[in-house]
Amino acid sequence: MPRPTDADVTARVDALAEDMLSFLAATVRDPSESGWEDRVTGRYADWFAARGWPVTRQPLEEASGEPRAAQRENLIAWYLGRRGLPCVVLNGHVDVVPAGDEQAWSRPPYSGDRDGGLVHGRGSVDMKGGIAAGLYALAALDEAGVDLPFDVAVQLVVAEETTGAGTRAAVHQAPDPAAALVLEPTGGAIVPVSTGLLFFTVEVTGVAAHTSAPWRGVDAFDKLIRIREALAELARKRGAAYRHPLFADVPTAIPFAIGTARAGSWRAAVPDHATMSGRIGLMPGEPPGELRREVERVLGEVAATDDWLRDHPPSVRWDHEGLPGWETPTDHPLITALRSAQRECAGAETLTGFTAGSDAAYFGSRGVPTAIFGPGDVTRAHAPDECVAEADVVRAAKVLALTLARLVVRDG
Repeated sequence: MPRPTDADVTARVDALAEDMLSFLAATVRDPSESGWEDRVTGRYADWFAARGWPVTRQPLEEASGEPRAAQRENLIAWYLGRRGLPCVVLNGHVDVVPAGDEQAWSRPPYSGDRDGGLVHGRGSVDMKGGIAAGLYALAALDEAGVDLPFDVAVQLVVAEETTGAGTRAAVHQAPDPAAALVLEPTGGAIVPVSTGLLFFTVEVTGVAAHTSAPWRGVDAFDKLIRIREALAELARKRGAAYRHPLFADVPTAIPFAIGTARAGSWRAAVPDHATMSGRIGLMPGEPPGELRREVERVLGEVAATDDWLRDHPPSVRWDHEGLPGWETPTDHPLITALRSAQRECAGAETLTGFTAGSDAAYFGSRGVPTAIFGPGDVTRAHAPDECVAEADVVRAAKVLALTLARLVVRDG
């Protein structure tokens, strides 16, 4: 038989588009908040079973520290079966963040409504739209009769929004992939480089006193502000030192931010305790341990210049093992296949960098050629009225199908 053409492949995506979008809407209606992914994994397992693709169910280990570990499982499906060829991974997480205040939504958060060319609901962007595009890209290749010269492992994982325990476990099912595609929303852009991050918490103690005589106490909040300013200055210098053309549209590729801060327990008392939690960015290839030591050095320098902190030093807790940064050269076959497929489907190629943490770190930091690509505007994720354009999902499926059809992998 003649090899199917690109037109044959994209035509199959178009033929499957209505089924893909209906399936996406159904998965959105399954409220699979992190910890309750079992509300949707059965639907995905049934989809694989209907196509005869073998699936491994991988429960979370109790040692993961995640709640309901015994009820939560990854699905690792092998497209058309495992043949012992080099492996390409398609990775997506099925957990979503909570909907939050439902009054802030224009329609029920898990409606799965299809209206105005959009699929509405929590998880439509982050990242069930990307998963649907990846699954139906493979289905189109199957129906078009494309013989891929590699195996494809589809990893649908849990706990990405919390600890990353799902992907950390799933990598053992395909320990040395030739390439990895992570289906996070990128607005249809190709992401060959991502910075990483460390989450941290700093705590400072002080001495309480009545606010009519604050000099009788030690203001822990004031000490915390000094530390925050010192860390912000460290981050500013680091950001100025790291430049990359794919991050030219953002002020810094390695953001620093404090997400929460708390001080004291009563408005008429000088706070005797203050704490803040946040993140600081990691450059691609930068060892997390080096940045931890740099942050701890800054805290030590602040303490050395303060009479109170010198004897009562601030403490720092690292709340996560860290997500390393990574980069895949833009001339690597994975990226060139994506670029040519995007030109075919969208008329032009768009590459950008990623400053958000994702499970791609578990592949890229191990030297696996990695890219992030998926439909939807990431700024709609984790927000009320989350939605994804149906046309974007269809286009992403075409790009992914052509990418896989054109990809040449290097074994080992």
